[in-house]
Amino acid sequence: MLKKRNYFIFFAVLIGLLIAFLPTTHSSLLLIILFGLLSGFCVVSFTQDNHEDYVFLLSLFICAFLSRIVLAFWFYHFVFLLNGKGLLSDAWPYSENGARILQIWLSGVRDMGYISEQVRSVSHSGTISNYDFWNAIVYFFTGGESPLSAVFINCLAGSLTVIFIFDITKQFSNNRKILTYAAILTAFWPSTFLWSIQNLKEPITVFFASFLMWIILRVRKNFRFYLLLLAAIPFLVLKQLREFVIPVFLCALLLNFFLTLKTRKETRLFLLLGVCLVIFLFIEKKGVSSFLPKAIDGEPFLEWLHRNRSYRASGGSAFLAGMDITNLANFIIFLPLSFLVAWLAPFPWQMGSLGQISGLFEMIVFYLLLPCMFYGIKFIIRNNAKQGLYIVLYIFIMGFILALIEGNIGTLFRHRAMILPFCFIPIAIGLEKYKFRITAHHEEN
Repeated sequence: MLKKRNYFIFFAVLIGLLIAFLPTTHSSLLLIILFGLLSGFCVVSFTQDNHEDYVFLLSLFICAFLSRIVLAFWFYHFVFLLNGKGLLSDAWPYSENGARILQIWLSGVRDMGYISEQVRSVSHSGTISNYDFWNAIVYFFTGGESPLSAVFINCLAGSLTVIFIFDITKQFSNNRKILTYAAILTAFWPSTFLWSIQNLKEPITVFFASFLMWIILRVRKNFRFYLLLLAAIPFLVLKQLREFVIPVFLCALLLNFFLTLKTRKETRLFLLLGVCLVIFLFIEKKGVSSFLPKAIDGEPFLEWLHRNRSYRASGGSAFLAGMDITNLANFIIFLPLSFLVAWLAPFPWQMGSLGQISGLFEMIVFYLLLPCMFYGIKFIIRNNAKQGLYIVLYIFIMGFILALIEGNIGTLFRHRAMILPFCFIPIAIGLEKYKFRITAHHEEN
């Protein structure tokens, strides 16, 4: 015991010396890594009772987190040699805007409207969002010389998502192979892995979406008041980063309650939830309106949708850009086509750029896994309708929303990350159950 304590003291002193003598940017990166390992240990300990699951999940988390850290560090410096920025696509404007917001704030300016206008006027992306302000907050504590601090936080968010997806999967099956498949797919799926080593919204959004999903399923299974309080955290974060995610969760929740009503008690609970939602809409009319389409001067919904979608449908990867969906007949034709694109794009014949070519292998694998996903969905609904139907509703409602609002395949490919981790749950079930069914069928023949 004495030796262990001596090692612990030595380790603590070493960390203290490193933080004291390393430059702020480097010491902050070290602190993020240490905090990440500690938070992963705490979350795994909190969610897992079984020792075997605990060891497996903690090992997978450490592997996922450290591999992201190493590749993020290498990727940043490699890209820096190519473009002098270190980041690609929207990741660079987010970082640059955050640094500029911080500079203006530290100069003494406290007018948020003025700050937004000044940053937007020089922003490479031409826009400014809450994620830019998030970057400014991160750089305030870690130093704005290197955006790696924000990237390392995304590495942590992507790795913590594995823990919640693993625990959500446990609510449908305790099969070791199913749990392993779901966790590994979440940890190392190529596109979501790539987003998590860049300074993008997706890793944090997906993490809090999985966290909120975990809370909702836990509450339905075993009600605890502290879980409701805990739900406020992902709710507020998602409202700031991707505000349309919250209505998707609420819509899926109401539909799930309605479709699984069996007893009077459940009927009363559904009615109570509906009444509470109506009261909330009246009390927070201004706040709720931020979740809804902003029709200007009574602009019809189809015109609003066409205008906003056309704004995004630009560049060589735009799809269905010339279709006038303000016409109801065209809109009816547009719906199934856009939904198909939302799930299957980019298609192999659309591989024109280097980024699209890099996604070719992933899309081929995804096509092969789709039968497993639908088989897993069928299995989940049959065996655990109340819990499983909610995830299925979330997947398809979110897919439908993306199909409506996205007009660019590149952006759609990235935003699909909000669905993929939840798809890995039925995919994992399908991989095991579907394989077992095929094997049994061959043995009978």
